[in-house]
Amino acid sequence: MAPLPAIVLAGTVPQHAAASGVLNTAQQAGNAIGVAIIGAVFYGALGGQPVPTPYAHAFALGLTLLVGLCAVVAATVQILPETVTD
Repeated sequence: MAPLPAIVLAGTVPQHAAASGVLNTAQQAGNAIGVAIIGAVFYGALGGQPVPTPYAHAFALGLTLLVGLCAVVAATVQILPETVTD
């Protein structure tokens, strides 16, 4: 994940200097929202029973959601324009 900002921002022109702030804000907000959603799904599926069986189901449900979200993001990225024009 460390080289991602450098790769993304390599093609930006100086007039778009705010892109770094937008990228960092989007990453932080996306991480916080993602952890909250997956946590809510996991603990919602877990319920109030601290027995081992619901943990496997809750983990599988959270993992399925993550795979689905990754597929949606991968599909969405494909429709983005390759270059930004002014």
